[in-house]
Order: sequence, then C-alpha cells, then structure tokens
Amino acid sequence: MPLHARVAAIFAAYFFGLGLFLPFFPLVLSNAGLSPGEIGTLLAIPMLVRLAANPLIGAAVDRFGTPGRAVALLSILAAIAFSGFFLAKSFFASAVLLVVISIAWSPLMPLGDALAARVEREGKGDYGRMRLWGSVSFIVANVIGGALIGEWTTGVVVGGIVAGLVAAGAAALSVKLPRIRVDENESVSIASPDTALAEVMEEGAPQPVPARRKGLAALLREGAFVTPGFLLVILAAACAQASHAAYYAFSALHWSQTGVSGAAVGIYWGLGVITEIGLFAASARVRAVLGVNGLLAIGIAGAVLRWILFPFVEDPVSIVLVQLLHGLSFGATHLGAVAFVARMAPPQWAGAAQGVNSMVIGAVTALASAAAGVLYASSPVSAFLAMSVLSGIGGLCLLAGLVVSNRAKRAG
Repeated sequence: MPLHARVAAIFAAYFFGLGLFLPFFPLVLSNAGLSPGEIGTLLAIPMLVRLAANPLIGAAVDRFGTPGRAVALLSILAAIAFSGFFLAKSFFASAVLLVVISIAWSPLMPLGDALAARVEREGKGDYGRMRLWGSVSFIVANVIGGALIGEWTTGVVVGGIVAGLVAAGAAALSVKLPRIRVDENESVSIASPDTALAEVMEEGAPQPVPARRKGLAALLREGAFVTPGFLLVILAAACAQASHAAYYAFSALHWSQTGVSGAAVGIYWGLGVITEIGLFAASARVRAVLGVNGLLAIGIAGAVLRWILFPFVEDPVSIVLVQLLHGLSFGATHLGAVAFVARMAPPQWAGAAQGVNSMVIGAVTALASAAAGVLYASSPVSAFLAMSVLSGIGGLCLLAGLVVSNRAKRAG
C-alpha cells in the first residue's frame, strides 16, 4: 500500500471515532443525567489538556523521530481509557476519564497533520487528498451514529470510538518514515523571524537558516514562532475553529429539542462535511489561488455568517444550506492554519509546531466550550451568536497579522 494511502487510513480511522464523539457524545453525557453546564465543562477538559499534551508530546516525537509508533501507542491507550465510559455515570468519573483520554487522544490530530505534511513535502502525496478520507469517514460515522442512537446510545458511541482508535493504531504501525537527522551546521528551508510571516503570507520561498534538533522550549524561544505576527495568524485560525464549540456541544441537543430525529442529526452533520471534502480534494489548487491569508479570510467570514444564522433556521432546507458553510468555517481555516505552520516550521520540528498550533486552538476552544455551556443553559440563541462574535475577533486578529507581516517585509 502506498505511503499516502496508509496515512489516509490513519485519518479515516481517527475521524470515524471523532464523527461519533462530536455530535453524539454530549447525548451520552445527557443520558447519564448531566446538566448542560456540566456537559460544557466536561467538553472543555480535552481542550485544556491539549494545551500541555499536544506540544510536549509533539516535541518528544520529533526528538525520537518515530511518529508512526507514537500514533499507534497513543491510539491504543486512548481506546483503553475510552472503554471506561461504558461504566461511568457521574460528573467526577467522566472528568477523570476525559483527562486520561485527552492526554493520549488530543495529540493524534496534530501528529497526523505533521505526518501528512511531511509526506507531501517529500512529494509522496497531497495533504488535502489524504485528509479528505478522514472527512469521508466522519460522515459515515455521523450517519451510522444517527441511525443507531436511542436505547443503545452509549454502546454505539463509545464502542464506535474505541473501534476507530484501535484501527488508527493498526494503520499507524504500517507507516514507516526514516528519522530526520539534522547536523548542527546543516541548513533547512525556514524563514528568518523578521521576514517569515511576510514571505509565507505572500507564498514566497523561505530562506535557509541553521537547523538544530532541540526541545519545545527552544522552538518557542527561537525563530518565527516568537513573533507577534505568527501568533496573531494562529490566534485568528484558533478563534474560527473555537467558534464551533457550541455546535459541537449542543447542536444535537438543539435539533432534538426542535423535533429533529437522531437519524436526521447524523445526516445534517454529514452534509456539513461534504463541502469540506470538496475543499480538501482541491486543496493544492485552492491554496495556489487563495494563499494562506485567503483561506483564513473566507473561513472566518463563513464562520461569522454560519453562527448568525444557525439558531434561527428550523426547516430542513435552511438547515442544509447553513450546514454547507462548514467547508468554509472549518475546512478553509484548517487548511490555512496547517499550511501556514508547515511552511514556517523546519522538518525536525513539524510535530511540535503543529502541537503549538493545536495548543492555541485548544486554549481558545476550552474557554469557548465553558462559555457555551453557561450561555446555552440560559439561552441557546445567545450561545451560537457568541460564537459569531468570536469568529469576528478572529478576523480582527488576521487583519492585525497582515499589518505586522507588511511591516516585517518593509523592515526586511
């Protein structure tokens, strides 16, 4: 099996579990008797854990140079921990399990992105075409979960997530990549701190600088990662991604309370990902036309519009149309952020760099999830409108990042 197909299999297996977790895990918690506020707090736990877990584990994987084995080990550990939800019924037990699960599960996404970015950089595959199989699998899980939830909600959701994680671990074991060995005086293609943002935002070629294999502290201390412009662009993407917090936590509850069946919930979620698949399939061409800032701009605009409309649409046609904005609100911002980080980071820091990106997204999403729980308990409409405001803040961060990049270009 070609290398790109093996990485695609990891995405497919991982996103099958995620396709059950995001729309239906809140129903598992609700069926256990937990309140909307408790659900919002619990769903913030993975976001908080990833603040430390993702960059630290990513840096460790970069140092030892065994990403395939790391993904396999973390997947199996997460599967074992997730099995505990067959028995957990209380808030405390659920919180403890989610902490343990998140340590192993949260790093899988940035590690998978780093793997795919490396395969693309070596000319052995296209990131978007590998990642789209995750979206296809996500839809399949949405539809299957929606059709089967009811009396067997916990069994279907938890069992499906465990199966997906085990499959991801098996697929990861088949991915064999040579370790990256970088000498102290060897150069790699990475932009210098003063001009990196301007070059990447304009799709220019980064300049070689000395590369050294160091830990996470060095990554955060040196190079382009310490510039305000870099952080502003990452924060812009994080706001757009985090604006999905209310949707992830409460869309299934919101729709079910308006009379939408479980099967329809699964279909609506699946339809939202269809535009994401189309975007990933054409990712190389889209990136060439729009660039990083274009992808982030249209993604943020799509998020603002989506969350303004979401709480007010109830008929099936309107719901479908709003769901199709997912390709922009999630897909475009995700592609833009991954491409930005991949071009800014040297190969030997790929996992840690994507982990830093995920850490920022996690921090903002944790706050958004906790706020969404409080807001939804008092007014579901206000919870979704607050997500639109958060997306707008992301737009302001992107504009600020562009200003910084232009200043860096002139100074350079």
